[in-house]
Amino acid sequence: MSDSDEIFLAIEDEVGGVAARVAEVLGARGNGAADETGEWGFVGQAKAVDAPYGLFVGPNYLGSEEGVLQAMDAYPVMVDVQLRTHKALQAEEARLAFEVIVGAMPEVPALLVHNVEWLVAAYLPGRPVKYFEPRLTPDAEDVDTWGPWVLRKGTDV
Repeated sequence: MSDSDEIFLAIEDEVGGVAARVAEVLGARGNGAADETGEWGFVGQAKAVDAPYGLFVGPNYLGSEEGVLQAMDAYPVMVDVQLRTHKALQAEEARLAFEVIVGAMPEVPALLVHNVEWLVAAYLPGRPVKYFEPRLTPDAEDVDTWGPWVLRKGTDV
């Protein structure tokens, strides 16, 4: 399995508009159309290395499962950062993209997740970014740690 690094956004706007805004703040360019999954593809210039990276913005297809709590449940938009030519730097590139998005879109709660397995960082408007210790899951077992930093379904920021 290859590594994946995702940024989850708690924004209810139409995905195409969110995708365009994310691409704009990251300086990425794209084809202006979604694929059959509703995901918009863009290419950006990496900051961690002199190479392009792929940026895919679409609906959070992981969805929340009834009775199963995950940190990403209240975040309907997912931004996938792919630095395929330099996989060892992909997590760093995703962190940098997360920081730019949070800085440019301070009204939008956001999460940074590695491999949909580890919660890396969380942001809630009006608060600083919270970086978590390594190997914190986004699952219910770690809710006591990430709960105060993550938007939950049915709550307002």
